Amino acid sequence: MNSNYTWKASLLVAIAAMGVLPTAPTKPRSESETVKLFARESSITVLGRKVKVAALTRSNGDQGYSPEKAEGFHVEVVNQLRVPTSIHWHGLVLPNSMDGVPFVTQDPIPPGTSRRYDFPLKQSGSYWMHSHYGLQEQQLLSAPMVIRSPTQSKVADAEFTVMLSDFSFTSPQDILKGLMGKTQPTKEKTEKKNMSDSKPMSMSEQKRSLVVQQWDESLKRLVSREVQAALPDVDVKYDALLANRRTIDNPQVFEVKPGQRVLLRVMGAASATNFFIDTGSLDATIIATDGEAVQPLKGNFFQLSTAQRLDLLVTIPEASGVFPILALAEGTSLQAGVLLATPGAKIPKQPLATRAKRTMGGLDNTQEIRLIAKEPLPDKPVQRSLPSVLGGNMMTYTWTINGAPYPNRNSLNVKEGQRSELVISNTTGMSHPMHLHGHVFEVAEIDGQKIAGAKRDTILVPPKSTIKVVFDADNPGVWAYHCHILYHLATGMFTVLKYENADAKYWQPEKTESELQNPLELNNATAFWKEMTAGLLASGEPSISP
Repeated sequence: MNSNYTWKASLLVAIAAMGVLPTAPTKPRSESETVKLFARESSITVLGRKVKVAALTRSNGDQGYSPEKAEGFHVEVVNQLRVPTSIHWHGLVLPNSMDGVPFVTQDPIPPGTSRRYDFPLKQSGSYWMHSHYGLQEQQLLSAPMVIRSPTQSKVADAEFTVMLSDFSFTSPQDILKGLMGKTQPTKEKTEKKNMSDSKPMSMSEQKRSLVVQQWDESLKRLVSREVQAALPDVDVKYDALLANRRTIDNPQVFEVKPGQRVLLRVMGAASATNFFIDTGSLDATIIATDGEAVQPLKGNFFQLSTAQRLDLLVTIPEASGVFPILALAEGTSLQAGVLLATPGAKIPKQPLATRAKRTMGGLDNTQEIRLIAKEPLPDKPVQRSLPSVLGGNMMTYTWTINGAPYPNRNSLNVKEGQRSELVISNTTGMSHPMHLHGHVFEVAEIDGQKIAGAKRDTILVPPKSTIKVVFDADNPGVWAYHCHILYHLATGMFTVLKYENADAKYWQPEKTESELQNPLELNNATAFWKEMTAGLLASGEPSISP
């Protein structure tokens, strides 16, 4: 043995024995233990057409990331796009600096650079991740995120994630321009009125046959019914819906076994679409909403708004077969879905053509008012009540919270330790899925009826409805609170929840408009993209282009 090495080793042992050095040094997290997520361009096929989209993938090409709760969250986001980006971990209770909202909790990630996110995980269940920069979410810069724990693994024999998105062949920049009246107005556009008017828009006054969700009191279950009703207002007309990035003509098939209990983690990752989930011949039970357990609620027709998640438990019949799970868009006849199929079952040529293309009605409070948290918040008096009045004007396409469109310096203010409530009053003729970052709230009242409702991070507030949610102000910082319809967020329905004495150095409202000035142009072949593709093929892992 080298004498110099022996001398040094003996000295270190002696020093350690004196208590100068720790005998069990903390091991730094290695690069191999950190998951790299690449924000990059990708391709999918939509209704037979190959198109460029964005993606959040690991080096092996898998979408998103599903960590073990006990191991914590350790991710490096690598930006391989040609413009800045920023990724938000939707629904997670996490340190404010890790939340991923540009010009609120961090600066954007420039092209060709990366940013680390490290924090302990307090939750387990169904979550997702998406860009919070500009309109990139519409370009599918999003991915599922399932946080696993030993308890959750015992719920079912098998589980599958179904991530729902909406797709348009029109760029999100052009969609927004059209909504704001910066393109040639259509007849439909000129007929729309101020969304705060009590009178419905003329285009929606005529009643027609629509499919809606109802509660069957005799069977104690949620079902679909055809009714005569006014068409709900939907301001973005999409070309297709996607389930796990696939259209209805080419659905994903999950293999199941007769008699299996199967957990479906359904994620509403659309930019501006609310869904009905139709499990057809399979009886299903809601066991969690937004990652939080609820008392079982049965049915075969469920509501899922933009940004929410729904955990459905189904049992496969003993007889073999193919079982479609459909997602149906509010206010349209668009469909997407997946198939559960037993081994050897014959897949039909049109596997999801099981429900005639009927137009869907609007989401409402039928389901929400019947959801009950399995582990409700502790009973405490409300110490701070925060008004959240939702308003808007379709003629100017401006959306507001408490009368003001963002960007502004207004905030909803709380003190650490307070039991707080948000009183969300929707004065408009459209539904708004309202999302609070960094917290879990409990639905406490719907249109004057007090309930011990579900725990959530996103609540859909139907037209002319008022919903109260309560939460504990136990996570200091400056937190985004906004409508999760992307185009409403981009044109003003956004504000922040601000703790007293919070560090607000990254909160720079005046810079948010720059996000729309850096659009991600996808469907143009460029040397940049060719270089990145060449790097991917050569190394097996996406490489950062300078």
